[in-house]
Amino acid sequence: ADGTVAFLDHSEFYISEYARAKARVLPPQSVLVTCIGIIGKVAINNVECAFNQQINAIIPDESKCLTEYLAYAIQNKQAEMQDIANAPVVPILNKTQFSDIEIKLPSLSEQKDIVEKLNTVSKLLTLRKEQLAKLDQLVKSRFIELFGDINTNDKNWDCQPLGELCTIVRGGSPRPIENFLGGDVPWIKIGDATKGDNVYLHATKEHIIQDGVKKSRLVKSGSLIFANCGVSLGFARIITFDGCIHDGWLAMEDIDTRLDKVFLLQALNQMTDHFRKIAPAGTQPNLNTSIMKAYVQIIPPM
Repeated sequence: ADGTVAFLDHSEFYISEYARAKARVLPPQSVLVTCIGIIGKVAINNVECAFNQQINAIIPDESKCLTEYLAYAIQNKQAEMQDIANAPVVPILNKTQFSDIEIKLPSLSEQKDIVEKLNTVSKLLTLRKEQLAKLDQLVKSRFIELFGDINTNDKNWDCQPLGELCTIVRGGSPRPIENFLGGDVPWIKIGDATKGDNVYLHATKEHIIQDGVKKSRLVKSGSLIFANCGVSLGFARIITFDGCIHDGWLAMEDIDTRLDKVFLLQALNQMTDHFRKIAPAGTQPNLNTSIMKAYVQIIPPM
């Protein structure tokens, strides 16, 4: 979870002894860091575990660095890791890039003091997240109370395929993106939209040049952008500027006046689990424009 270090005591999956012989197995009290998709999530395993290529792992030397201190120190570098991760669609932090990350290394007594303070903060963050999760459930319950179950349209609202209510397009990715940065056209990344909880996106961190625009997709201010793949699938924002999206986004433009944009965004967010189930199988779930155009959207009275 953001702001806290997770402790892994068990797994949803287990491997056989035969598979163990072919896997990489970590001893307890190793530090695991996500390196594909969402970069920089940190956990400490309390039990022996195997791990896949989506994880970078460290076995700490406790004579120099406490495990929990190392986990917090790496977590503090999440933004830096996200910035240097390769690929515009599914970010990847390779082993070399990860190994070059530098952290401060105070004395063991100072490390212990820092860990105690951060553990206290982490407990508070965990409690607040539990509170926010319950509030999120309340919002979804309120949505159902107002509009019914949109899976079954039990309130019999008018409905139409989403492709008939707006224009749906997929983004494009100039590669390598580094060759196209530095211009004046906003380049919309998943990270720009996931900061904060405002449904509107007002700015981007990076911009691309006109040659990059030709290889991407320029979408208009007021469009609704929808993450169509990976762990962010279903995440949506309304942009307040003209900008370019990569192929990890779908954009909904020229939205029918019978649909309030914020309502549409919230309605789509209600269906995240459904979209994940119907997304074509692969390394990452991935929704294409055909699936979204065919999705039947309810149209309650404005």
